[in-house]
This record gives sequence, C-alpha cells and structure tokens, in this order.
Amino acid sequence: MLGTGASGPANPVGGDREIALSNMALAFQRALGGIDPAEVGSVCVGTAGALSLTEEVRELSADLKRRFGTGCDVQVVSDAVIAFAAGSSASDGTVVVSGTGAVAFAIRDRTPHLRSDGYGWLFGDAGSGFWLGREAVRAALRHIDGNGPGGRLVEAIIAAIAPDKRRSGALVAKCMADPPVRLSRFSALVCEAADGGDPVAESIVARAVGHLAESVSYVVDRELPIVMAGSLLTRPTPIAALLQERFRLVYPKAGISKATDPAIGAAWMAASAFVTDPEARVRLHRQLAWR
Repeated sequence: MLGTGASGPANPVGGDREIALSNMALAFQRALGGIDPAEVGSVCVGTAGALSLTEEVRELSADLKRRFGTGCDVQVVSDAVIAFAAGSSASDGTVVVSGTGAVAFAIRDRTPHLRSDGYGWLFGDAGSGFWLGREAVRAALRHIDGNGPGGRLVEAIIAAIAPDKRRSGALVAKCMADPPVRLSRFSALVCEAADGGDPVAESIVARAVGHLAESVSYVVDRELPIVMAGSLLTRPTPIAALLQERFRLVYPKAGISKATDPAIGAAWMAASAFVTDPEARVRLHRQLAWR
C-alpha cells in the first residue's frame, strides 16, 4: 500500500451530503500524496449510506469522479461489502458487524443479499455498542431503585453519569440530554467489567452474543466464510471471543475471520480490477491485509 488518508464524517445519506463528499475527496487527496489523480486506474468507495441509494449511486459516482479528478469511474458500494472484503477474498459469504450499530448480511458476488437487523437504535441494532450501553444503564437504574444487583459495572455507570446524584431520575435525565447513540460509549465499561467477572456485565455480554448469533443465523450459508467486523468484533473484547467460539462450533465448515481496516477491503476491490487470476487475487488480499 502506497498511502492512506483520513478526514471527517463521510456518510452522504445520514448527514450533510456536501460535507461528506468533500471529506471523501480530502481523504482521497491525502492518500495520493503527490501522485497525479489522473494516473489512478481504479477507485472503490465504501459508504454507510450506499444501501439507501438506488439511482442516486450513479450520480454519486459521477460526482466523486469529478471531485477526485480521476479518469476512471468510481465504484460505490456498501460499507458492509468492504468490511467483508477486509476479512475475506471470497465473493460470497456472511459479514456480521457490531460497532455503534449492529447488522448481518449475506454477501453474494460482493453485493449485499439477505439482511438481518441494522435498523438503528430505535428499532434494532441488538448486540451493538448502543445496545450494550443501554442495557448497562438499565441495570444501574434497576439497582438504584432496589430492583436489581449492584457490582462493578453498575457502580462504573453511576460514576460516569451522575456520581453525586444516586437517583434513577438523575441518570435518566443525564442520558436523555444526549443523542441516544451516545450510550455506546459505555460499551467499553461493559466489556471491562465482564472480563473482570462482574455477573451483570457477563449477562449483558452473553445476551449480546446471542443477539448477534441470531442475526447471523437468518442470513448465513453454513459452508461459506463468515467475517466479523466492527470495533466490538475486531478488537479483543469478550463479545468477539465468545461469538467466534460459537461460530466455530455451529458452523465448523465456514472459515471464521476478523476484518482488518475496511479501507483495506476497498483497496483490494479496486486493485482486483487489474487481477483476473483467482489465486493472484488471494495473494494480493493477503499482502494488503498483512496475512
């Protein structure tokens, strides 16, 4: 890999489109360094909003091509696709993502096929960082009101939200003042407490693993690769360890892997345009992913 580049938020659907596209162009320029964009022969962009776009994909692709200054077309795909490609060189398989949100997809010919969850904080995302945070706060509320056990996690949540006001109303008011997805910041406390043997945290982690495993069960092909993606599944968390163990037991014929940086998946998909030999594509994938 010759270079990388970073910028700000870049979801053309969930936020300000102009800012998103400008940030994409900035990241592209930074990755190129001094290379002339006209020399670029293939570009792949993975974005969280791609699944919400239909005819707009062509417009987005053309807009990005103009902003990037390339002579080639810009391929726009779902971030789930590049997450899968960051963990497997196969064209078909399953990807399960758990970060702030959670979703599982069947991937067919490097395209999202069947979907399970990913409905956002209000309607789904079971087993996500948001879900973990919400369950942790609920446990703290029950304990304060005398309806549930305390322990390391509960005390950590109270200390993080309202250490001087041990009242359920105070916790609710503090949390309601923030955007709902901010609850995902407590997912690290859940994982740390679970690793430390806290029963409340262990219960939340076990239920999160159950939700993620259930989402995968609706879309999985038992003999195709399964890629685990998102911060909660690619970092050394108890959720990642337990889910990987479950997958190996339930789907023994499916190769289980963790995604690397999603940008690796996008780079590999772009580079694959020049590599037609299947074995060469696998070697290229290993080189990019340092495997």
